[in-house]
Order: sequence, then structure tokens, then C-alpha cells
Amino acid sequence: MTAILKLARLSWPELIRAIWRDADRANVANRAAELAFWFLLGFFPMLLCVTSVVSIFGSAPESQHALMKYVGKVLPSAASNLVRQVLAQTAGSGRAWFSLLFALWSSSSATSGLIDTLNDIYELKESRPWWKSRLIALVLAIALGVLLTAVSIIVVYGPEILRHTSTGSAALDVWKIAQWPAAAFLLILTLLGLYRFAPDMQEQRWKWLLPGSIVAAVIWMAVSVLFKVYVRHFSHFGLLYGSLGTLIILMFWFYLSGIAILVGGEINAILEDAAAQHKVPGAKKRGQRSPAQTRV
Repeated sequence: MTAILKLARLSWPELIRAIWRDADRANVANRAAELAFWFLLGFFPMLLCVTSVVSIFGSAPESQHALMKYVGKVLPSAASNLVRQVLAQTAGSGRAWFSLLFALWSSSSATSGLIDTLNDIYELKESRPWWKSRLIALVLAIALGVLLTAVSIIVVYGPEILRHTSTGSAALDVWKIAQWPAAAFLLILTLLGLYRFAPDMQEQRWKWLLPGSIVAAVIWMAVSVLFKVYVRHFSHFGLLYGSLGTLIILMFWFYLSGIAILVGGEINAILEDAAAQHKVPGAKKRGQRSPAQTRV
């Protein structure tokens, strides 16, 4: 990160001021609210699909219990209880295919909104045909679903796999520590893919995408922990919203997640644009799809 800042000739205070200014210009707060709506709409169907796939490797109740144990480490307890209730009511109801289709539609709508916002951040007009843009959104949504399923299988059944091997208890102890850095790595990898393929860019170098991916992952994990602590000890969502309080908590967590993703995109655009202003090879100014292209 420091090396990229040097290339862009930006200090940390300058970067923070630029993020604040550009977030207002790109209307990041409202765009994050839009993303939160689509995230919420697709969350339960997607989680039901993931549970159905994970249960192939074991019994459905055990899979749900193990998966919810890890979901509970990210979500506030009220939100995780709501997720647990929904899964318990819908699991085994034969709705997996409907859930899959609904999850793909809502998730692709979220990634489509993300494409539009990242284009605004990079000051680009969408030049791809609508069907191609929507297809990219669908592919990104499927990739996210596959990654979420893979992570769930690894997290839920990783200890079980280790117990059936000759690695011994030492490997289990290592796994308990290593699973969260591994999850962080996969989160950064996911964000890299989003930032690489979502905007309408012809050329995009990975070094201009990594800083925002790392910062977005750190912000998301920090926000998740802090929000969970806040809800547990200080919030009064139940008093304000009554029976809707739990749903509001989940919605607000998705909103903060959307903010983290979009801020990561802002960081990438700011750093690359600043580097291009100083003639760094391979860097693009805002409004350019490739280094050799004029503004569009």
C-alpha cells in the first residue's frame, strides 16, 4: 500500500480527503443503500442453496448448525437468530431450485448496481451492450455463490476432514487459527475479481486493484466486529422498530458492507488516477478504459 501511495505521490491525509470528496460525488451512501436492498433480497435464498449443497457432504441439520455457528461470528446475535429461524422453516421444503433462481436474479441485480456505481467512480459511460453487462453481472453473482459455497464447505467440514486423516490434533489447532486468515484471503480475492471485471475497462492491472481490495476487506471485517459489539451492548433497535428490529439490523449490516465495497473501488480509482497524472506507466486517468485512450 505504501509503495502504491508513493507511485501516486499521495499522503494518507490526501487519500482520505479524496475518498470523502469522491464518495460524495459518486453518491456512494445512496448506492450502498441500493446494494443493501438487493443483498438482503438474495441473502436467504443464497444461504438456503449453500446449505443444500453443503448438506451433500453430511446431514442437513448438522450442516445448518455448523454453518450458523460461523455466520453467528460475523452477524449480530439477533440477525443470526433470524437467519437460523428462516433456514429451519425452509430447509428440506423442496424449494432449492426456486431459491437458486431467485438468488441468482437478486444477486445479479446487486452486481449490476455495483457495475453502474464503479463506472461512475471511474467516470466511465457503459459502452457494453445491456445483455453483455447483465451477463457479466450474472457471472459475477454465480462466481460469488460458488466461492461462498466452497468457503462454507471448507469451514464447516475442514475440521471433520482433518479428524479422519493422520494429521493429529496439532493440525486442528492450526486450522482454528488459520481458517480466518484464509477467509480474509478469499474475501480479498473476491473483491479483486469484482474490481477487475465489473467496471467497463479494457485494461486493468492488478496492482491498481489490490490496495482497495485489502482496505475494503479490512473495513468490512472491522465494521462487522464493531457493529456486532454495538448491537449487543448499546443499540435499541428493538425499542425503535419493534418486531422489525432484527430485519433492520441485518439490513444495516448489508449497508455497511456496501459502503466498504464501494470505498475500496474509490481507493483504486483515486490511486490510479493520481499515478496517471504523474505519468506512471500503465496507469489510467479517470474516464479512460486503457492507458492510451482519451477520456470518454
